[in-house]
Amino acid sequence: MNQFHTIRKMMLCLMAMLCLMCINASAATTPSFDEINQENTYVTITGTGVRMRYGPGLNYGYYKTSPKKGAKLLLLGQSGDWYEVQWGNDVAYVFKQYAKVTSQKVNAPKPASKMVQITGTGVRLREGPGLNYDFLKWKDGTTRAPKKGEKLVCVGEEGDWYKVSYAGGYYYVFKQYAKRIK
Repeated sequence: MNQFHTIRKMMLCLMAMLCLMCINASAATTPSFDEINQENTYVTITGTGVRMRYGPGLNYGYYKTSPKKGAKLLLLGQSGDWYEVQWGNDVAYVFKQYAKVTSQKVNAPKPASKMVQITGTGVRLREGPGLNYDFLKWKDGTTRAPKKGEKLVCVGEEGDWYKVSYAGGYYYVFKQYAKRIK
């Protein structure tokens, strides 16, 4: 019976990898980021119940909470029609239609000085600093991975692993698949 479960898990992993390969192949390109060089540049949320996404597009998941209308968030960059902002200790994306850029200095949290950018495709975020730890998954059991080029706040390091903030939690990414930025 254990052999059946092992084979089933292997087949599910293979199917998930194939799905990720198809999704990545269908994506035209990895979004490029236009860095914002101004200090104290913020966006003001202009809508109510605006969803903050994990990436620049509707195909990315979103945070469970929303900023209040009028909230000012530090602007980190831009990708197409999406603003990249600091959302608490995380990086989030808001559609331009629901935010307005301002250069007004406000009492907002300082940006994290340490960021990492994902350099691989289908990179797994682990619950601990090692391959023996489980990885982040969607409810259906498939791998939930940041996109190549996505920026994450780095809160520490343990050996060959970066500890990052992602999707409301802390996870580990192998240094081979991420690089330090800023």
